[in-house]
Amino acid sequence: MSRLTSPLFLSALFLLLAGCASDPDNISVSPNADGHQSTFFIQAVRALGHREDLEGRFDLAVRRALEAKGYRFQDRSGELRVIYAVGLDTQTSVIQRPVSTEAGVVTQTQIADSEQARVALRIIDEASGEVLFQALVARHLHDPSLNQQAFDEGIARLLKDFPPRAGR
Repeated sequence: MSRLTSPLFLSALFLLLAGCASDPDNISVSPNADGHQSTFFIQAVRALGHREDLEGRFDLAVRRALEAKGYRFQDRSGELRVIYAVGLDTQTSVIQRPVSTEAGVVTQTQIADSEQARVALRIIDEASGEVLFQALVARHLHDPSLNQQAFDEGIARLLKDFPPRAGR
């Protein structure tokens, strides 16, 4: 059984994915992320809550973002392993607003659904096993269409601090 399919690893990634909702901006880049690697590959971790139907768009967005930084994609192996789990939840919230009427001010209650995306993403140096980049993010979606452009823009912003490939 590989490291990525071990029950302990999957449980840990699920906890990270579930924990995204409590800390919306947990992104870290290792000081050892220096861009000396040249190739990468991508693996979805199908933990509880992961949305397989979003994998194609997510994979393509990661690929485009890293290729724009000078890294080269490979199908099954590379110097960098990108692992992720992505989830999408509909959340119902109650919104109360004061409204002025002829009789005075009353409270208007409205129920609204919103989509929240959760992403757990890591970039690992395959030679050393070191985590070079980690992001645990939960965001309300402003573009519920989830088109490829929205994925591309979101992942590019998420990876903005990951270093470009050295010697490009």
